[in-house]
Amino acid sequence: MNTRKILGVIAISLVLIIPSAALSACGNLSSTLTGKPETVVIYHFGDLSQLYAPATSPKLSGFADFAAWYNQEMQGVGGVPITYKYIDTGGKLDEALTAYQIFKQSKPYPSVIVLYGTEESVRLQRNFAEDGILCFTSGTPGIYPVGYELATIPTYSDSLGAFVIWLSDDWTPRTGQKAKLAILTWDSPYGKAVINEEVREFIAAREVELVYEDVFKTDVKDVTPQMQKIREAGANWVYDNTLGQGPIIVSSAAESLNMLEHELYGTEPGKVHRATGPWGIDEASIILGGPLAEGLVGPRSMASWSMSEVEGIVKALTAFDKNNRQPSERTIGYLDVWPITYTIGHCMNQVVQEQGWKKLNGITVREEFLKLKDFKPLGMTVYSFSDNKPAPDQTMIFKIERGRLLPITDWITCPDLRPKALR
Repeated sequence: MNTRKILGVIAISLVLIIPSAALSACGNLSSTLTGKPETVVIYHFGDLSQLYAPATSPKLSGFADFAAWYNQEMQGVGGVPITYKYIDTGGKLDEALTAYQIFKQSKPYPSVIVLYGTEESVRLQRNFAEDGILCFTSGTPGIYPVGYELATIPTYSDSLGAFVIWLSDDWTPRTGQKAKLAILTWDSPYGKAVINEEVREFIAAREVELVYEDVFKTDVKDVTPQMQKIREAGANWVYDNTLGQGPIIVSSAAESLNMLEHELYGTEPGKVHRATGPWGIDEASIILGGPLAEGLVGPRSMASWSMSEVEGIVKALTAFDKNNRQPSERTIGYLDVWPITYTIGHCMNQVVQEQGWKKLNGITVREEFLKLKDFKPLGMTVYSFSDNKPAPDQTMIFKIERGRLLPITDWITCPDLRPKALR
């Protein structure tokens, strides 16, 4: 493994310990926190350089800038500064498993690890539970069955459900057109997380017609053949659950066939509107797609860079400019670090204040997370968690227009579209 990837230490990572009383339940853990530490470390790992890079690589600057602000303005956790360590796993599952083992050996023992990807979240689900480490993950399929993984956003299937609610409650009444939906997404656990029988049933119940489903490999750059079939199926909306170049690849295929509709309520026959999932409705799509991104909509539970009325966006803008960050980093990846880490800090502070440093571990931090109801870290998102629902359920529908990403709805409560076997 590339050691430069492994020891990219900048300034944030929340990992602490499991108390000796929990050892029998969580495995043979070798270290505990015996008092107030010098720093609180937040560990995170995932693809920072390959397929997910447009969304994830700005996280490094986001972590650094958030840590500087948090330590100065919030005095860290219990007066102890936060710092972070990360490993770039390059989208390779074996490297992700190695990264987990490396961080698991850290002292003090990790209490929280932040993950980005679906595949590693699913693969490590049992490990986090057995090892008593709380995982705050962007890869939402890993949260079920309920255990030690909590999602940073509504699940991908629930997010699609919120989009369908908007289609049936807003777009159809305004246009007088029946929404005919095609799903064209990545052939990966992440991409296919929007496809299950509960999703299909919900779409039908909302009187939206699902006319087409297909997947494409993550390395495919042209989906024109699939788009031709979508046209033949009579779709007027195409939804993908991809990120980075993914949404633009789908839109490019529609544009090449003169099918791409940029007007939100346009109804020209043969045209398709474009929608994407919560990591695709990202400023990165504007950067990568330019005019192709115009009119793109989708569910997003995170405030955007264009929402300057939001407290956390103001702070992020100030830090971004102060530290001369690159325009390419002005994406959701930089932003989502702020509410994620703020919330981890909040829960850790609750444990330290109420139970003391010796009780700060994955078990107690998880307990604090599960108490959160409509928690709004810096006004940037809404977090609610429970033993039954380890993911937020609030999102908005956003639209890209004139190079800006702004909500076109208020908060929508997502339907619960997990497979019935996981209920």
